[in-house]
Amino acid sequence: MFPNRMTFPLLGVLALLAVDGLQAQTPEPPPAAAPAPAAPAEAKPDLPTLQAAARDAEEKMPAPELKPQTYFDLSPVQRERWQQFLPQTLLKLTRRERVQIVVLGDAILDGAKADGGADPLLRSFAGVFAKALASQFYYTGGVRVLRPGSKLRSKESMVMGPEILIQPLRTPSIVSAASALATVGFQGKPDLVIVAHGLEDGMAGTTMEDIMAALSSLRDTARGNRLEMIVAGPPPQAAAPEETSLALTRGATSVMREFCAAEKLLFSDLGDFSRLIVPPAAAREAHLIFPAVMQQYQSRLNIVPAGQIATPTTETHESMGRILFQDVMTGAPGVAWRVSDARVVLAGQGGLKLEFQIANTRREALSLTVLPLVPAGFRLKDAKPEIKLAAGAKETVQVDYTIINTRYLPLSDGRLRLPVLVIAGKESRIHDLVATLQPFGVAWGARAAFNVEKDFAPSIEIENTSGKSLSAAWEVVWGGRKQEGKVALDTNGAETLQLALPLPAEEKAPFRQRLPLNLAVQASGVRQIFDRHIEVVRNFGLKEYVPLGAVDGQASAVTLRADADSMKLFLTFDLTGVDLMDDEAGKGFELLLNLDARSYGQRLAPGATAALRITGKAADGEAQVDEIAPWAFGSGYAAVFDVKEITAKLSSSAAGARRLTITLPKTYLYLHEWALANGNSQIGINARLNGGGRSYFLTRGTRRGDDAESLGVLELTDKPTRRWTVRVE
Repeated sequence: MFPNRMTFPLLGVLALLAVDGLQAQTPEPPPAAAPAPAAPAEAKPDLPTLQAAARDAEEKMPAPELKPQTYFDLSPVQRERWQQFLPQTLLKLTRRERVQIVVLGDAILDGAKADGGADPLLRSFAGVFAKALASQFYYTGGVRVLRPGSKLRSKESMVMGPEILIQPLRTPSIVSAASALATVGFQGKPDLVIVAHGLEDGMAGTTMEDIMAALSSLRDTARGNRLEMIVAGPPPQAAAPEETSLALTRGATSVMREFCAAEKLLFSDLGDFSRLIVPPAAAREAHLIFPAVMQQYQSRLNIVPAGQIATPTTETHESMGRILFQDVMTGAPGVAWRVSDARVVLAGQGGLKLEFQIANTRREALSLTVLPLVPAGFRLKDAKPEIKLAAGAKETVQVDYTIINTRYLPLSDGRLRLPVLVIAGKESRIHDLVATLQPFGVAWGARAAFNVEKDFAPSIEIENTSGKSLSAAWEVVWGGRKQEGKVALDTNGAETLQLALPLPAEEKAPFRQRLPLNLAVQASGVRQIFDRHIEVVRNFGLKEYVPLGAVDGQASAVTLRADADSMKLFLTFDLTGVDLMDDEAGKGFELLLNLDARSYGQRLAPGATAALRITGKAADGEAQVDEIAPWAFGSGYAAVFDVKEITAKLSSSAAGARRLTITLPKTYLYLHEWALANGNSQIGINARLNGGGRSYFLTRGTRRGDDAESLGVLELTDKPTRRWTVRVE
């Protein structure tokens, strides 16, 4: 039978049909030869007769096949993909239950614009993705933004029904994303986490090792709370020189893709050119195609001054949201070619050769433009940009680079990541080629060490990647001392060099030094330098004046002194030589203060902090403390901190000396053991001061500012031990 809402209209129609049928079946009388008595009038069918006819007609109609639509419009392939990556989220969506998504991101969350006072996140890639999910699985309801304290409209249309809630959570680096998720992210009841980092980390040169470690921490945090996770790679930048700018974020994208493949997580490349832009058909020659592609892509980024991060426009956010939805539903589409079999070989001092195969997967000939992008630390020497392939044909491509900065050679796994842009017709895509450095590589086992007393053992390992036995000679120069030796390695073998780098022993040694370590390896007729810088920072104690360095390399007289009692921590900055002046925003200075106040054992493990931002006018008076992140004082902290409990005051002495004093309550550092007069009662610390047209720092490495391993060490005693923090850069 039909559903009730259709039964009565159908019965009415069938009843009328039955009346016509009954009338058509009534025989006409033959022509009368002579007048006869009038026949009685024919009786019309009554209601029971009509109903019986309607039932008879309905029974003769074929029964409809009704299949339950428990997965709405999902195809079997789509359903299988959801079951593989996001089964819990699929279950809630198909039940039309509310789903909450935490979006962890950096500057990628910016750039979109919304009308009518609506939250711009609704027009961002996250909002577009959530809207597509709501349209796929819900009848009504839509998307709502969770942004506590916001005056922006949280929905585009106030329609009742099950909702998808999206909660933005921004951190400047993926290093602190897990701490943010474990605190603010868990304040609600999230079901799904979207990790959308890599834009700011790519611009800052965050190492692949740090990104991989941060992803592992995020995975553990999400799984520990039964959350599902999607990882989204960032869009590229497009500043001049474009071939270098495009490459900045591709290392992070490559690591994310690799991590997700190993962990069976869903990955989406939001910088996939094949779905962001369409190369103009008018540009045929290689030297014209690239400028045309870049002009088109640059129009999809918000214009910013040189050196700043260009965020996606609203239109680009919409495209990125569709990319994310497509990757969740079906995966990334293929292109007309396939790239494979990448090899990276050292070629003499400072030379590097990349080889890979590119194949035509179509049934017609293909003209390709192959443009190697240039990662930081490299310079392109030679490449063949134009390639023509017959149907099904393939060709080996060779690219030559010069290594201009060995800091960008891999630190731990010997794997280089070299992006290549391929364009054919109206398709384009950046391929992130990953290959192990041949015939040998170098890996550093120790990148950061705390409380080192006399010698630092960097655990440098020489790895044989030649595919056969290898004999290598090595040479290390550190602090004017030279060490050398030889190693004999079996196929795929490795050996760790027994090095002990002596740290400064003299009492008047500088508080902070950045010293080069020169390492050279020679094997198979190839000699390659793997130089690094090592930052050495001495632990300091209470009541001790320690110098802040100047970013410009010039002399600095700015100092920091720390004091503590049973209730508070006091930090005093003497601003000797700093001529403070208010800028256009009315700010005379900015202080970024990072404190790692975990307990001693925890502080020696990797973690993250969030900077306290303190600003003020050039004149004497109280300074302003910005809102404090719940994880500000280290991984494991998860509290709401009242900025009024932290005081910051700029003052002047009678002689005109300027001083900035910061006071923090001990109760805010509640995970710390706070054992005064104990050298192992330590706080990780860094300070970055901007004022008077100059910038100053306590410690300044290449690691991100929120990375706990980037900090110096304050011992809560006025008799500090002579120990050092050592970092490989």
